Amino acid sequence: MLAIGTVPASAHAGLLGTDPEDGAVLDHLPDQVTFTFNEVVGRPAVAVVAPDGSAVPVSDVSAVDRTVTARLDDVDQRGVYIASYRVVSADGHPVSSSITFEVTTGRVVEQKPPATREGFVHRHRTHLIWGGLATVIAVLLLIAPWRRGDDQDDA
Repeated sequence: MLAIGTVPASAHAGLLGTDPEDGAVLDHLPDQVTFTFNEVVGRPAVAVVAPDGSAVPVSDVSAVDRTVTARLDDVDQRGVYIASYRVVSADGHPVSSSITFEVTTGRVVEQKPPATREGFVHRHRTHLIWGGLATVIAVLLLIAPWRRGDDQDDA
């Protein structure tokens, strides 16, 4: 008899909120950005892109329990900023995304469009490789009994 056990489900960390909020309009660049998740996260990385496409200097990136915080240096630019994060969930999977916010004061610069995001295949290539490998193994296991039957008929 085959016994099948249950394994607890694991889910990736989910973003609950940010400060500043996604889409916020602010008078000036905040001193820090904060990302709050639904579970404890680790190995945080934060990057912020200024309206002209340059990197905003980020320092003191830390993860305390469910909150990731990073300090920002003011680059004195008016326009839309993109704040991106990457953390590792409690289940060991990396999670990343971005928010945007607008600053209404500072020097006017030419707004650079954000870089295109990676596609589904690129983002999930490891899962696709493992799925393809599992499919090949399953097909081989299904064919093996037929091959053995053919060998026994020949004898």
